[in-house]
Amino acid sequence: MRLGNAYAYCKPSQNVGLKLDLLRGLPGYVGHATSRINRLENQDNYSIKMMRSWPNAYGSALNCSVFDGHGEKGAQLSQLLADKLCSSLDFPEPSWDKQDLKRLVQEYARRFPEGNYWKHKLSTFEKFYNKFIKNCNSKQELLLMKEGDSAILGQNGGRMIFDKMGNIIDKIALLTELDRLRLFYGFARFDLDQCCGLGTAAGSTASSIFLYPYDDPNAPIDEGKDDDSWIISHSGLLKLIVTQVGDSKIILCDQDGIAHALTTTHHINSSRERHRLSIDPSRLDPDAFGETRFLNNFANTRSFGDVAGKPYGISSEPDIFSFLVGNTLHLPRSERSKLPFNGDECFLALVTDGITNKLADQEVVDLITSTVNSWGLKKATPQFVAEETIKFIQAIATKHSDNATCVVVRLSNWGNWPNVDRTGPQRETKLMNAQSNETKLN
Repeated sequence: MRLGNAYAYCKPSQNVGLKLDLLRGLPGYVGHATSRINRLENQDNYSIKMMRSWPNAYGSALNCSVFDGHGEKGAQLSQLLADKLCSSLDFPEPSWDKQDLKRLVQEYARRFPEGNYWKHKLSTFEKFYNKFIKNCNSKQELLLMKEGDSAILGQNGGRMIFDKMGNIIDKIALLTELDRLRLFYGFARFDLDQCCGLGTAAGSTASSIFLYPYDDPNAPIDEGKDDDSWIISHSGLLKLIVTQVGDSKIILCDQDGIAHALTTTHHINSSRERHRLSIDPSRLDPDAFGETRFLNNFANTRSFGDVAGKPYGISSEPDIFSFLVGNTLHLPRSERSKLPFNGDECFLALVTDGITNKLADQEVVDLITSTVNSWGLKKATPQFVAEETIKFIQAIATKHSDNATCVVVRLSNWGNWPNVDRTGPQRETKLMNAQSNETKLN
């Protein structure tokens, strides 16, 4: 079975019959919904695509992304990202290397000479490259290692997992230097060539997953694997690569129904971002709404576009996280605890801040699981629960609530979470408050 090459969401007003037909082919495995809520325009977009040149034995990877545009041309930019960002990364082996990335940083420094950010990055390029691409030794990118573990350690501190045959599954090797270079260079190149041309009136976040089967790198490639059937039925582990630019979120539901945030938001109140931008926190003043903005203008410190902030450090450099998730059928029970979320995870939810501003991570997960528990597995597909999530946001929205987008990706343990709603009372209170406020206005 082989799915269409790409199926990206486009707004209903556009001519998208073929794309929507392709999306309807996976309602039981990937769900998607979006709404402008109470804004005049929906500047959110998303894409769901099969990458055909990803380096694995199956020859494909599932890419899902959400984009939250802002500014006068924010919708145009988020649509551009939904249409083309994934495709710009989809090729077998990059023809560029470390020096190409350095030359790209030089291009940024020439294009945006006003600030010192790109000049500083150029002068410290070797340190930056070794830390974030070659050695992958930042705390943010070693989420696979649990501090204090006494399990077998690799040379960089990562833990080893053994399958039932005694073969080592090396989590350190989830991403190679070339994999990271592909993402760093690809994002920065696309931003400079495609996004910055829209001028100062456009910016967008981008939160993405790349999901594909884990393969033993020493095993021969099975020609029979060249299809997409692994999305529907896969009895082994999956590699999950997460990239983050901005403040949309990717949330994982584990086998116990617990929410895990796989991304961190890029706001100026983050100590990590203040360090990256060399900002003294004592010089930051909140606005009249209590919000602190970068350069007194930008809610996010990383984004595509936002040309006015580029000289001072607003960039599309992604955070990159890698995980092993999926079916633990072929793992001994003793090895499962070494997985970051203990395996047999239930689903992933990609959501924009129109949802996370209203609901905590656990509330998002509980809204989805309780919907399935109420309606049953046959009715409550990922497509159904994505739509129900948006309906709930519409029900509790206020006059100025932001656009909301939700993409739900089914994992191996879908539907097998405990029948427990940990945040039901909180969601009910929000719903009652919204209804009460609406009654007062009427």
